[in-house]
Amino acid sequence: MTSERRPGAARSEAAPIVVVIGTFDTKAAELGALSDEIERLGGIAIMLDTSARTAQRPSDAVIGTRRFIDQGTVAAAAGSSIAAISELPRGEAVSALRSGVSRLLSAMVREGEIDGAVCMGGAGTHIAGPALQHLPFGFPKLIVSPLASGNRTFDPYVGISDIAVLHSVADIIGINSVTSEIYRTAAGYIVGAAAAAVLAAPTVDAGQRPITVAVSMNGNTTPALERAQKHLEGKGFGFVAFHANGTGGRALENAVQAGQVDAVIDFTTTELSGHLIGGLMDPGPHRMEAAGKAGLPQVLIPGCVDFITCGKLADTQRQFPGRTYFGHNPELTLVRLTTSEMMRVAETFAAKANNSVGPTRVYVPTAGLSVPNAPGQVFWDPEADRAFTTVLESCLKPSIELTKLDVHINDPAFIDRILADFVPLLESRDRHAPPAAPVEASITTPTRGSYVHR
Repeated sequence: MTSERRPGAARSEAAPIVVVIGTFDTKAAELGALSDEIERLGGIAIMLDTSARTAQRPSDAVIGTRRFIDQGTVAAAAGSSIAAISELPRGEAVSALRSGVSRLLSAMVREGEIDGAVCMGGAGTHIAGPALQHLPFGFPKLIVSPLASGNRTFDPYVGISDIAVLHSVADIIGINSVTSEIYRTAAGYIVGAAAAAVLAAPTVDAGQRPITVAVSMNGNTTPALERAQKHLEGKGFGFVAFHANGTGGRALENAVQAGQVDAVIDFTTTELSGHLIGGLMDPGPHRMEAAGKAGLPQVLIPGCVDFITCGKLADTQRQFPGRTYFGHNPELTLVRLTTSEMMRVAETFAAKANNSVGPTRVYVPTAGLSVPNAPGQVFWDPEADRAFTTVLESCLKPSIELTKLDVHINDPAFIDRILADFVPLLESRDRHAPPAAPVEASITTPTRGSYVHR
């Protein structure tokens, strides 16, 4: 161990403490090598064993003088014992250990005991990944795994959190010419991030930050929202954009639930179509709900609801044959919704809006909802778009004002009109009022402000 944290030491003098997580029954030497690299770079390593089966404590050659959190401690944190967990079927054992790891890590972060966390392994990442997702935004966290590759879905590993992922190239077995380089690189990533966190200025708390507006956007709506960003920031408001790719929509909802934003311009609601019709951008069933439930001022726009986003063209044609396609890039193909699908989306859009308890306005650009949806472009289908608007009008409750503008969604006149109506509402809000209380939600991720920098 190269350095020790001294009580009362200045941040600039403190060695970052990193917890190294993995299954020590099968990967003790490898996790020890990673810990060695962390300490070679000036960090302090704590070891946490997530082995699902009863195993011997690793040798002193691996642990040394480091703090070692054994299986029994993890099991106890889950309200069980390692003997009981080791008798469970694999899936149940993993679930139990996830709970224990999550509780231990959250407590360590809350008490300011660690500055970063790294999980290394294959199956072990299924245990620790969800636990890392519950750590605060901005807290350094890294997964090193051979599973971080190919056409796998990364949601089980990173969810909507800011977890970094490093593909190990070779399997995590042994210390050789390939894996030793990976261990060194992983140590560099996590020690550097943890050191930066130790030195970081305290996060501005919600009572001091500017009124912050969350927006949803993608490449099709970037021109309008770049204009909105310039205008809002020029007025002194915060502007946070979330990419409407399924995960981004969930993150937007979570930011509202966590009290990190004060108002929403939900400009790009294509994820609603993704959930109802299909494709790659499904945010789950709770999109477009959090701001309304929290009573935040919100603007709702059917940006890009006219299409869903799928994969490569050949795959998309098999999944949605005979449709109108637009090649967004070689990996992503957009599929135009039919009239009946647009009507279905409109019904759900209205239902989400109707559930809001705060100031809510809806704006519809009747000359096109996306870049390829404009006169002369491949997605231009006025009949389908009129059907959407007609159903939307008929389903919205009277208290929600609907404004139709005969312009394209990226026409400056459209976003300018929205801002002209919305900014006075923001300016009238008490800047010193406490943030909206977090609302009950199916997705919860603590914010960075909840962890302690030493």
